[in-house]
Amino acid sequence: MTETLLEAPATGTPAPDVRPAAPRRLLVALIISELLITFALATPIVATLSLKVQEIAPDRKEQVLATVMAVGSIAALLLNPVFGHLSDRTTGRFGRRRPWITGGLLAGLPAAAVMATAHSTAQLVIGWFLAQAAYNAALAALSAVIADRVPPHQQATMSGLFGAAGFAGVVPGLVLVGLIPGSTTALFVIPSVIGALGAVLAWSLLREPAIRPGAARAARTVNLRSVLGSLLFDPRTSPAFTVVWCQRFLLQFSNALIGAYGLYFLMARLDLSVAEAAGLVSATGLVSLAGNVLAAAVFGRVASRTGAYRLLVVASGVLMTSAMVIKMFSASVWPVYLATTVAAVGLGAFYAVDLALVLRVMPDGGDAARYLGVFNIAKALPQTLAPVLAPALLALGSDPVGASADQNYFALFLGGAVAALLATALTPLIRHPKLVRD
Repeated sequence: MTETLLEAPATGTPAPDVRPAAPRRLLVALIISELLITFALATPIVATLSLKVQEIAPDRKEQVLATVMAVGSIAALLLNPVFGHLSDRTTGRFGRRRPWITGGLLAGLPAAAVMATAHSTAQLVIGWFLAQAAYNAALAALSAVIADRVPPHQQATMSGLFGAAGFAGVVPGLVLVGLIPGSTTALFVIPSVIGALGAVLAWSLLREPAIRPGAARAARTVNLRSVLGSLLFDPRTSPAFTVVWCQRFLLQFSNALIGAYGLYFLMARLDLSVAEAAGLVSATGLVSLAGNVLAAAVFGRVASRTGAYRLLVVASGVLMTSAMVIKMFSASVWPVYLATTVAAVGLGAFYAVDLALVLRVMPDGGDAARYLGVFNIAKALPQTLAPVLAPALLALGSDPVGASADQNYFALFLGGAVAALLATALTPLIRHPKLVRD
């Protein structure tokens, strides 16, 4: 199977983008900023929230964790496109994107303080909501910098590097969890402090031209109607964007079904203590991230040279499905490591191309941050739905593989496999003049 350029029709052919290559300073700034944001957001998701919930409500940890994760995900779901909408219309001497990126990184610090000092579920929920709001303000603007300032011939490579940075940002958190699993305060505060310090670096590197108040894009009205409208898009006018959105949703849903319950899975299936499970989460997490980073970086370059976007999406879906099947039957350490490795390569391959893919199929019109925010809903929404649906899947009878009578992880992973298969099946529907096809 080979990939060739899809020739656009004689009318409506997109004008060629002849922007010069982005400066290396900009690329470095994008990678560092993505790494810092991921570090601050992923550390609680991977383990810190689970450990904090274990302290606050050990007898109801699954239900409380589901509530905390769901509320934070709702914040990401709603606020990412809203902040993107506001960024698209920001004016001033410092540009449209840089104030939101730096401000979001700084605002994460007080949110971490709220979570670190939490003695109740309500306080933890508030802190996680604030953290999601802060870092999604930064993420919305950061992704739009690629659309604004990185030309198409660099976007696939940048997508891979950007994805690799996102995965690599989890590594420091996993190391911290392994080193100080009992110090939840430090696990909340350290990533946010480093993020706040990194905001200074981002401010100096992400220089952009001033946006005059009379600029056409920024002059458009911002009101309640426009803000609410930023959360929606019409699938009929952007079918390719819709398909890519659905694929990201399904693959992220597959990943999210097991991600938040990884610690509890190891405790139930492998009969480990909290400390032992936390150590194994750290170890498998490092393996996963190595595969994520390597796959994202390598496949991003492959996509840039070959244009084989759809082929990589199919490979990603197949690998994710295989990883879920392996985990369905895992009852010892080594199958867990194998499933982790397979899933890491699969997810890394997808995130190597999904950003470059969506930049080509999203509607034009100067609303890059808004549409990328809508696209990020496909990543945030599964984090809301998965914790809600996971307890129902876990309650579907007893686990045929593990010893648990009330937590069916076999059903949980089966749900993840089905979601990954559906994502793969949608691939032939991605059609757009700016893309390649078989």
